[in-house]
Parts: sequence; C-alpha cells; structure tokens
Amino acid sequence: MKKNTKKQLNKKKVTSSKKTKNALLSAKKKVSKKIIKKTTSKTKASLKKNKKAVLRQKSKKSNIKRTSNKSQCQNNSVLTFGDVQTGRGKTLLLIIAIIFTLSIVAVQNMIRTEDVKFEQQAVPAIQEKRNVVLEREINDMVAGYPIERMTKFIAKQDPKVAAFMVAIAKKESAWGDKKPVLNGEDCFNYWGFRLKSDRMGSGGHTCFDSAEEAVSIVGARLNHLVNEEKIDTPKEMVIWKCGYSCDGPASAGSEKWIQDVDYYYKQMIN
Repeated sequence: MKKNTKKQLNKKKVTSSKKTKNALLSAKKKVSKKIIKKTTSKTKASLKKNKKAVLRQKSKKSNIKRTSNKSQCQNNSVLTFGDVQTGRGKTLLLIIAIIFTLSIVAVQNMIRTEDVKFEQQAVPAIQEKRNVVLEREINDMVAGYPIERMTKFIAKQDPKVAAFMVAIAKKESAWGDKKPVLNGEDCFNYWGFRLKSDRMGSGGHTCFDSAEEAVSIVGARLNHLVNEEKIDTPKEMVIWKCGYSCDGPASAGSEKWIQDVDYYYKQMIN
C-alpha cells in the first residue's frame, strides 16, 4: 500500500511539474508576444513620426527655396548698387539721370554753337559780295528817297528779286515817302508787307528794326515767289497786292498796280 501511494504521489508531482512548465512556457510566449506587439507598435509610431518630420523638413526647404527665388527675382527686377541702401540707391539714380540730361543738353548746345559759328562765318562772305553795277543803277533811280539807304542791301539780292523790290516799293510807298510808322518812327516797310508780329505799324503793316532786316525778310518772301513758285512777271506778282484769289473788292486797282510795277520792273531788268 505504501508503495502504491508513493507512486501515485510521484505521478502527481510529475504531472504538476509538467503543468507548471507548460504554464510558464505559455506565459513566456504571451509576454514575448506582448513585448513584440509593443515594440512593433512603437517602431511603427516612430516611423510615422520620422516620416512626418521628414515631410515637414522637405516642405520647409521648399518654402525656403521659393522665398529665396522670390527675393532673387525681386532683387533682379530692381536696379541695385551692391550693398548700397535703397534710399541712397534712389539718390544715385537721380544723380545719374541729372548728369545724363545735362550731358545731352551740353551736346545740343555744342551743336547749336557750331551752327552759329558756321552762320557767323558765312554772313561776312555774303556781306562782302556786292553787285556794284546793280547798286549804282538802283542808286541812280531812287536818289533822294528814303529807300536810298537800302540800295546796298537790295543789290545783294537775286536780280529779279531786286527789280521787284524796287518796283513794288515805288508803287506801295513812293520809295519810302508814304511809309507806315510806329510811335512816330519809321517802320522801314516800303512794300506794304503784312506779317503779324509784336511790332505792327500804321495800316496793319509790319514794323522792322532796321533797313537791313526789312530787306532781308521782304527779299526772302519775294525770292520764294520768284524762284520757288516761278512768279516772275508783274501780272503774276499781283498776288502781292490782293492775294492768290484776286477777286471782288480786293481786285480793285489791280490793273493799275500791274501797270505801274511793270514799268519800273522792266527798267531794272532791261
């Protein structure tokens, strides 16, 4: 009986030890599974965090690049002077613009002075050129009349222009005896010339500052008519009296005007 009881006790111990071992093993397995789950979840979470951090860093870098590109574009669009401040840069630009405009003005003034020098050099040559024969002929014709002091200037004109100046002056002012005046002074206008100016004399006629200026301006107008418009007869030159349309009241006395001008014109030309 004792032996049987011992055997049964031993069997019970073995079975209990086996059970405890199996329980321990299953517990270990459960613990290890839990640990693995926790570690995997932690690793997954850390990986997600790392991904988010990487994405944030990438977005920050892209934003930095965009802002740097924008700043570069803005800097490229604005003219800068290195490290010079914006306020000073504006003043420098203003100074450069002023210098540029002053240089342009200086160049233009130099060109004008060169033109004036050329004209001043050319004028004496014209003044020295005198048609002595024509000057003597005009002097003989107008001796004693106010126009006599203009003969040296009239004689320098084209022969046809000079002839018209003498003939028209005879008809319009009797060679200066019936002249327009301004404040009692001679206007040097012996041709009935009307051109609106600051100084207008009696009868709405232009006043000149000198005899030379009068001959120069009136001679230029007659020269244009004779040589440009080819008006070279007193009949055609009647436009001097009544304009290009010589009709109506303006045409009164036109035939007499042509006749008188033609008389003195032919004396000068023939």
